[in-house]
Amino acid sequence: MQEPTGDPLAGDQGRRSADQPGAACLDVDTLLVQLAALLSSFVGVGGLSLKMVDAAEEIVLLRRGDRFKRETLYGTRILAPAGFACDVLATGQPAVIDDLAANGSGCPSYVAREGFKSLIAIPLAAGGGNAGVLTVYLNGPGGLTPQVLDIVATVGGIIATAARNSETARRIEKDYFSTVEALSAAIEAMDPYTRGHSRRVTRLAVAVAERFGVSEADLRDLQYGATLHDVGKIGIRGHILNKKGRLTREEYEVIKQHPIIGERIIEGVEFLQGARPIVRSHHERFDGMGYPDGLRDEEIPLMARIAAVADYFDALTTDRPYRKGYSTEETNIIIRQGIGREFDPMVAREFIDITSTLAGNGQLQVATRLSPEV
Repeated sequence: MQEPTGDPLAGDQGRRSADQPGAACLDVDTLLVQLAALLSSFVGVGGLSLKMVDAAEEIVLLRRGDRFKRETLYGTRILAPAGFACDVLATGQPAVIDDLAANGSGCPSYVAREGFKSLIAIPLAAGGGNAGVLTVYLNGPGGLTPQVLDIVATVGGIIATAARNSETARRIEKDYFSTVEALSAAIEAMDPYTRGHSRRVTRLAVAVAERFGVSEADLRDLQYGATLHDVGKIGIRGHILNKKGRLTREEYEVIKQHPIIGERIIEGVEFLQGARPIVRSHHERFDGMGYPDGLRDEEIPLMARIAAVADYFDALTTDRPYRKGYSTEETNIIIRQGIGREFDPMVAREFIDITSTLAGNGQLQVATRLSPEV
């Protein structure tokens, strides 16, 4: 079992290591790292930057010792009113700046911070037009030989194609996920007491997972799985799903099918494969008494164990027709009592610590009958 690390309350989603990229940008990141390594055998490369025309972000690799670390900078659209990147895009020609101290106007703030001395920026052509700009920053002046320029231009063409394909995949993924997410929202809309439930569960589950130092891929799967954990309820008859009183044993057996139905809904979607164990197993118990498969202990995937606690917490803190929602403190007492039975001890303790801290700072939103959608 993974030990918790870091501070989930201060998670920086804007910075990610090159050795743990998101799935959608893995090929692009790998190419950038390989380009940096190749060029470093000729000149002192301090960093690389990739800006795409239609992306509101910039991928930056910065040298840290003998490795390159990835940062994702948001809100850095390439079509700025001035600067070398805009000029490169407009002319379709490479730009070389041998002395950034004298001619570095329009450069991003990290250029001065890192002390870069010179740069080469080339346009990336894809689909018959300029798709973006690739910039290589050097630690010293000069060194921009024709050989270096040829390498950057050649690899830049490959990166442009990879970036375009990555962006297309991201858009398809986003569109499909939005559709499935709408199904989940439709389920919640059938019961005003569960409005915003999946969103709150996802936020809390991700905060816990970050404390365990899980990979970007696992975080991505958790975001999908937690958001869609109840999507299978779309296959449950409305009179059971919205029943105001206690369910009969037969009705409860029907409800217990929703994790299986949910998994079937997403099983044919390639990018949601990592979310399937979360959707199927978020009602498993640590003592093996959960459903649908009676998994126990570490047989239950870690992301599902995390989602289970977050789901339970939000359910208890939400007002229901037959009871008022519990407070954060009351719910955490109940969760603590369930450690080792309902919940993974390590996950539950981290969850209690996080929610107690968030509640103490006034940062924890819980649903009530009178609250707006959150």
